[in-house]
Amino acid sequence: MAIRRYLLLGVLQGAFAWSAYSIGEFVVSSVFGLARPYAELTPWHWQLTSLLIAGYLLAGLLAGALAGLILYLLTSAVSWVENTDTASVLEAGGTLTLVAAFGANLLAHSSGDIGRVPLLGLSVIFCLLLVAAIRSEKVSERLGLLTNPWIVAIVLLGTGQIFGLLKLREDGSPAGGKAMVFAAGLAVVLLAIVVASVFAGRRLRARFARRPAGKFAPAGAALALACGLLAVSAWLGWPRISSAEAQAAAVQSSSQPNVVIMVMDTVRADHLSLHGYSRRTTPNLEALARDSVVYKNAIAPSDMTLSSHGSLFTGLYAGWHGAHCSPPEASYGRPLSPNVTTLAGILAANGYSTTGVSANVYLRENFGLQRGFQRFRIPRPVPVLSPESWYLLRRGMRRTLTHFVDTAQFDRLFARAEDVNQSAFELMNGQVLARGPFFLFLNYMDAHFPYVPPAPFDTRFPGKIRSLTQDELTEVQEAVVSGHPMSAEEHAHFISQYDGGIAYVDAHIGQVIQWLKRRGVYNNTMIVVVSDHGEQFGEKNLVLHGNSIYQALLHVPMVIKFPGNKRTGVVDEPVSLIDVAPTILSALELPVPENMQGIDLLTSDPANRKQLFSESFPCPALHRSDCPQEGCRAQAVFSWPLKYASSSSGRRELFDLAKDSREDHNILGKEPQVAKELSLELSRWLKTVPVKAGQQSGIEAETLQQLKSLGYVQ
Repeated sequence: MAIRRYLLLGVLQGAFAWSAYSIGEFVVSSVFGLARPYAELTPWHWQLTSLLIAGYLLAGLLAGALAGLILYLLTSAVSWVENTDTASVLEAGGTLTLVAAFGANLLAHSSGDIGRVPLLGLSVIFCLLLVAAIRSEKVSERLGLLTNPWIVAIVLLGTGQIFGLLKLREDGSPAGGKAMVFAAGLAVVLLAIVVASVFAGRRLRARFARRPAGKFAPAGAALALACGLLAVSAWLGWPRISSAEAQAAAVQSSSQPNVVIMVMDTVRADHLSLHGYSRRTTPNLEALARDSVVYKNAIAPSDMTLSSHGSLFTGLYAGWHGAHCSPPEASYGRPLSPNVTTLAGILAANGYSTTGVSANVYLRENFGLQRGFQRFRIPRPVPVLSPESWYLLRRGMRRTLTHFVDTAQFDRLFARAEDVNQSAFELMNGQVLARGPFFLFLNYMDAHFPYVPPAPFDTRFPGKIRSLTQDELTEVQEAVVSGHPMSAEEHAHFISQYDGGIAYVDAHIGQVIQWLKRRGVYNNTMIVVVSDHGEQFGEKNLVLHGNSIYQALLHVPMVIKFPGNKRTGVVDEPVSLIDVAPTILSALELPVPENMQGIDLLTSDPANRKQLFSESFPCPALHRSDCPQEGCRAQAVFSWPLKYASSSSGRRELFDLAKDSREDHNILGKEPQVAKELSLELSRWLKTVPVKAGQQSGIEAETLQQLKSLGYVQ
């Protein structure tokens, strides 16, 4: 009977302890996550929360059973446990399993975060106190409620938050001063809780001892709350039809055409079935193409989000609009120059309602890309594994759960395409649509690192390795730029998830098109679908983006449906993202600013243009060994089908893209005169770039952390 009692009470106390921690962890991550603008707990976040709570409950049951068995043996077999209060012994035992797991999670974390060693030390102290309380009834009484799992969870999580606040100051955040005040205040509160749990806890424990049922009240509350949170999370995470999308009443169409731009962030053209890719990644884009012009050889003016979006919105190259990386004063990017006019600004001045929704944090107001938009939203899901959550036990729990279920969505740090559409529909429905012509901009990031498309798109194409985490993917990428190619299995995983992300974005582009059709405004809407840049998967020992001017990054999709479908077909001649703004203005019969460097694709033949240019600025992304840590500056000039590329690393290359689209053969040695002429053209162009005064973006540490997590900043 004794062993059954120990096992039963052990199971209960383990469940109590891990439940208390799970509630505390959920509160900490949610409160600090929801403090950001537009942050919300999305349905997929609730799905992951329910999975975590279930994991904690199961872990608590198993850990409690193991603790009960060990404590029974220590009591009956070797008489090591002298404490006769079995309930308090097992409470301390259940809490000990939690603290041990917390410490093991910290040991498994290799990061050099400033609080790692102190938190490890605190875990060891708690372990020693709990072992002493298990062995001695006198020590247990003196510690009061300090062995209670609620108290232990509060102290561990609160201490972690103190170091999180201190890190804001270390990162140079403008909120660093306030963070220090909050950290000091939190330290005082935690100290008060510890003191109260010892001295006031002695009286409460004695009172509980006289009322046996009262011993389990706080712990029972933890279990009840955890079970309640599990039920609520499962309900909130259940798939639902978007109420905003469901409002499908037709509206009175304006005589002026509407404009919709959708950016498939990080999508390279050669992975679209629209362009002949073997996998069916873009069926909705193919359907749209029947009413549109498809530009087969669209070129991005830069290799990263900030610069390319700046060009998309202004019709200017990055050197002219100013939004690009510029170390050391703005390593992660300068904002758009204040004197530059944007497409949204021009349309707003001509009576358009201008609305934008973006998953990419580079579209923040800090960088000037929201200029001219009357409404702009960046849906910001509360991340389950944010950079500041490095010390939370949920990271270790995720690694455990990976052995049983797919946990890829734990790595998601940005909004899904469905979140972007939901926000757009909410902003656009009703009043905006009734006001007249509108301009809607959407940015989707689901093909972006860490490549975590939701089901069923994650398994639509073969190759997924379910156990790979973001940290492991990063290790593979770092090895590639060091000269070690990824394995065939790793490459297949990257490509399968990237393609799945493209297919998922394509599905939601189709959703927007259907939304326009249901409202009767599709025919009178100009729709532009482009990408800002592509992605590299080991070609030339390069990964991600922001670090080269090869076609994997510069060859992007571009599809334009003109109002009334008045022009369709396929254009083989090269075009650029700088052509989008002047083309839209021309289609709307609005004046095109003279300073725009792009051409109007409605009235101008791109075949008559002599050259196109692209640039890569020294951003702190992953670079090969031939570039310094802060990166190289590189430029390319296109005289179709020839492409000449020059880098500050000293690399010079000439490619014939008609014969060598993968850029495997540098023909510079075979065509020295052509290379010389294109080099002179590039030099002349660079001499015309205006000199910009150094300016910082004022980006806060939190956004910098997100950029780091997404591979933008190393």
